[in-house]
Amino acid sequence: MAPNTNIATRALVVVLKSPIRGKSTAEIAEKTGLSKRTINNIYLRAISRGFEPNTLPLTIKDEFLKDAPRPGRPLKQTEETKQLLVTKV
Repeated sequence: MAPNTNIATRALVVVLKSPIRGKSTAEIAEKTGLSKRTINNIYLRAISRGFEPNTLPLTIKDEFLKDAPRPGRPLKQTEETKQLLVTKV
């Protein structure tokens, strides 16, 4: 997914690409400024997460569009430690 796509842009892509609206990937790319590959990835990811493009009314949930978990080092501080620091400050 492109680094600058927010959830609203992803929702727009999913709605426009669904059979109900029937926009082509090229048309969506022109309107949103996203690459065709990004558009296809957003749409396919939404379908794999449960989006059903052929059912009316279209139901778009955050879980279809949310960011994937990012890799990285886990936090060392627990919620208790954070609260303790806040109370001491």
